[in-house]
Amino acid sequence: MQTMFPIIIDVLFSLGLTWAVGSSTFAITFYMVALSDGTIDPSEKRLMHTVYHVLRIGQALLILALIGFALQPGFVVTNVYIAQWFLIGVVVLNGLLMTKHVMPMRFGPILAGGSWYALFFVSTLPFNETPLWIIATIYIGFLAFFYVCFNGFKKKFVKTQA
Repeated sequence: MQTMFPIIIDVLFSLGLTWAVGSSTFAITFYMVALSDGTIDPSEKRLMHTVYHVLRIGQALLILALIGFALQPGFVVTNVYIAQWFLIGVVVLNGLLMTKHVMPMRFGPILAGGSWYALFFVSTLPFNETPLWIIATIYIGFLAFFYVCFNGFKKKFVKTQA
């Protein structure tokens, strides 16, 4: 069983990352499509809540996996591990603030999308020896990318309320 633990943790992490990034992508896309007519109707809200549940399950799996990584013999904290916890912290805080309607919707989806995609990128590519400032620069790049895409989509497709 001892040799199965790292495999189980890797699977939990991969599954959590897949569910979280995939559902985040769908949530942001569906939010933009739902807004294209100027309002979000009850059926659109229901579907978005379902997507958010999948996202939260993925998030929980990621947190469990990161704790599991730290419990493995010989574990060493890397810059990637630090970045993963930071990005998950940003996503959790952003989600709480969006739920409480403290985070404006013009920033929340950008922060969510940029953070999830940065987490995916940093987690799947070999960045273990990469300095944190480079990882932070990559994160800022993802935030800028999501800002441009989100606002570009809104300008082109979303009706403004009169």
